[in-house]
Amino acid sequence: MGNEIAKRIELEKRERMLHERLAEDTRRLQSARAQLKLCEDALEQTLAELHEVKKEKKAITGLLESMWNGKSSGSSLETA
Repeated sequence: MGNEIAKRIELEKRERMLHERLAEDTRRLQSARAQLKLCEDALEQTLAELHEVKKEKKAITGLLESMWNGKSSGSSLETA
């Protein structure tokens, strides 16, 4: 009977340790999800800004083309 009591005590210790590990892993997972969300938001913002810059660059390039070369010019500034 003493052996069963000792085994039960060890199992209770292990159970507490596993609960603590589960709680810590859960906290780490929640933190990682929050960090991932921040990274995704930053990525979306950067992509939106990049799209806007390219759009503005294209508009300015078209304006410069029409001012310098007239409406029928090629796209020599397109690669600028």
